[in-house]
Amino acid sequence: MAATLDDLVVALSAAEEAGGSRATSIRLPEALHRAVLIATELGMDESFTVATSRALEERVGEFVRRMALAEHFSRFPEDVPSLADVAMIRVRGSGHPGASRPDLIEETAAWMTKQRPDWALSGAVDETVDEVLGYVEMFAAGVGRRESA
Repeated sequence: MAATLDDLVVALSAAEEAGGSRATSIRLPEALHRAVLIATELGMDESFTVATSRALEERVGEFVRRMALAEHFSRFPEDVPSLADVAMIRVRGSGHPGASRPDLIEETAAWMTKQRPDWALSGAVDETVDEVLGYVEMFAAGVGRRESA
């Protein structure tokens, strides 16, 4: 039986409703293990176990969100916004150079859409918007292309 997104949502919801626990053994890079120990000592979380559980829960939750959005866009392609619109919403009211240069966002998003036409259906919305905005920062600084007069 293949796992589904619905199965994952049910499992994640059950994890959020404090219940039993299961001992497990994982291998972590030594430096990461030390970093988590220090972070918990500094108050990030109550324990190493809580820190690990919260990190996994957040990562799985983010994965569910990305996959649910991709599934929705696959079923309802008319709901897919333009990449430029998503990027502009992300920078609205911020100090990002794209906030005052929507032309750069439009141009960069149009190029990125050609590079990744499946950006919304692949679950890579956030990553693609981040990439667009990274290019916009470079272009606004005059790196990577000539500014048009």
